[in-house]
Amino acid sequence: MTTAGFEQAAQGGVLPLSGVKIVDLSQIGAGPYGTSMLGDLGADVVKVEPLQGDSFRYVDNAYGPGESAYFYGVNRSKRSIALNLKDPAGYDVLLRLVREADVFVVAFRPDAVERMGIDYATLSKINPRLVYASITAFGEDGPRAHQPGMDILAQALSGMMGVTGEVGGGPVKVGVPIADFVGSFFLGFGVCAALRQRDQTGRGDKISINLLDGQVAAFANYITAYDKTRVAFRPQGGGHPQLVPYQPFLGSDEKYFILACLNDRFWERLVLFLAEFDDFSDPRFATNTDRIAHRDELCGRLQDLFGTRPADFWLQKLEDASIPCSPIHRMEEALEDPQVVHNQSVVELEHPVFGPYKVPNNPIRFEHAATGPRGYAPGLGEHTDQILAEAGLGPEEIQDLRSRGIVNSTFVPQTA
Repeated sequence: MTTAGFEQAAQGGVLPLSGVKIVDLSQIGAGPYGTSMLGDLGADVVKVEPLQGDSFRYVDNAYGPGESAYFYGVNRSKRSIALNLKDPAGYDVLLRLVREADVFVVAFRPDAVERMGIDYATLSKINPRLVYASITAFGEDGPRAHQPGMDILAQALSGMMGVTGEVGGGPVKVGVPIADFVGSFFLGFGVCAALRQRDQTGRGDKISINLLDGQVAAFANYITAYDKTRVAFRPQGGGHPQLVPYQPFLGSDEKYFILACLNDRFWERLVLFLAEFDDFSDPRFATNTDRIAHRDELCGRLQDLFGTRPADFWLQKLEDASIPCSPIHRMEEALEDPQVVHNQSVVELEHPVFGPYKVPNNPIRFEHAATGPRGYAPGLGEHTDQILAEAGLGPEEIQDLRSRGIVNSTFVPQTA
């Protein structure tokens, strides 16, 4: 991938973040996925890795040692430089990159950031226009700030696992690393807002994101209700503690489907539709509040009815009646759903060694800018020489850094 490839104009318009340079020191999940999506939108993301690489290059061996599918999935649309920051010469190279950067992203514990000299106070003196984004597990100060943190711990501490799972069952982790990826989305949101603020003030700022806060923020419709009622939320399986019926049901063919009455208007439609099969006009079910109070009886009756015919029968009938419903896909089925295919929700990248592989498309679409993944996840240090040359180092200086073990680069053959 060439620099020109990263700065290319989109079909019909310039990419939204063209000209924005991001120095990315994040590893594992939250930071890398967030910076990938910023790269999709046109930013030139320079991933700064230790000489041995991001630790999640080695989390699985799907493409060979040091070539993990996890890493490939969250590190597209960026370039890689392998740099020894423990050596003063490596630290000096980083400062060169920071001087020309618009955004700096780091995802280390606060004590490590200060020890490495990459804290906001230090870097903002070098580049006052720098937008500095810090990602931590629990926050930069407070009783847990210096504890090791990760996705599952944020899910556990926040209460997310405490409301996930089957009725009466134990806590269950969300199937994807939701704390990491919610953090990714907040990172992109925050960086774009900070760049807009810089347009207005002429100065950069620091934004702080942590996985724990992101999970608590996801309880937007729960916290206020709990504060008012003091009724605790507990796992509802596929159901919803505040809406009934809003959950899976099982057809006679042992296939599940979703029926989702988001409001009383949909319930009234459902009652009319179900009149052909049974009478659900009981006044005890008239409002959502009533239905919550009689959840077990109502949902039990619905399940008895739905268990008499196959799921596809009910789905077709419900769709015809304009009542919200859906089949429940496994992931492999979802990838083949006509709407997912139509939306181009998944796109294919071409790796010069391993060939094509698929990643989620960027969900932010522009009318006049062709946003989306712009290149495969880079090899460790694949762009080291290119990035150093852009930072003003000559061939002899680059060779000197390599011979002293300050930088590293891998050769990835380019496609013809």
